[in-house]
Amino acid sequence: MGDLFKALGDANRRALLDALKEEDGQSLGRLAERLPQMTRFGVGSHLAVLEDAGLITTMKSGRRKLHYLNAVPLVEMQQRWLSEYTRDAAAGLLAFGHDVEEHPMTRSDPAPRPTTIYALHIRAGIDRVWEALVDTGTPRPWLYGTTTDSSWLPGTAYTQASGGFTLIGGDVLDVDPPRHLRLGFDAQWDEATAAEPAGIIDYLLEPVDDGGSVTLLTVTLWDLVGESAAAAERDTPQIYSSLKSWLETGEAL
Repeated sequence: MGDLFKALGDANRRALLDALKEEDGQSLGRLAERLPQMTRFGVGSHLAVLEDAGLITTMKSGRRKLHYLNAVPLVEMQQRWLSEYTRDAAAGLLAFGHDVEEHPMTRSDPAPRPTTIYALHIRAGIDRVWEALVDTGTPRPWLYGTTTDSSWLPGTAYTQASGGFTLIGGDVLDVDPPRHLRLGFDAQWDEATAAEPAGIIDYLLEPVDDGGSVTLLTVTLWDLVGESAAAAERDTPQIYSSLKSWLETGEAL
């Protein structure tokens, strides 16, 4: 938690987070334009501090390294110290991490591009985290009590439903237990999202320590637009923080 406060305590680093709030997935060169008084090396050093604190995640795109805002540590800070305050006060503290992007980002590159990336450490073994993600046929407390049904075989379908109503569906695109799961993401919870093109949700699980007691879970959503993208930006930190709480304490948020 000390790294988080250190990272947020510098105005230049807050400016970089603001830049990623406005447009996620920026290169070092683009971000350096926000701090013209500073060298690229200086900007890179600030980005390293933010990455160490878990406030940003990175992904290679060709020769470039793209940076994405990761709001999960902010949600965890809210849950640890601010839960007794009003919802509005907590929302004010977390505003820059949860502002909804009203319009999808345009790009000339036709290749898929992440819409949202979140990463968090969970004090549970990789097999246990995997089992939570692929739990089938029973309500999942950490995911609003919804039920997921699938055989989890590549090429087959899956559904996430509540009360007999399908909220999200798609195909199982890739399965490599217990390290990688990639699914189609076709939001269907209302007419607006049902009309939008489907995206992809990707789970990467990595053991962190030699004892296997901590797992790094990275959740990446690709090519979502409109209301689907807005919901991913708004809800993803809360959902997977709830998964973390459920696995670590037995209680979902």
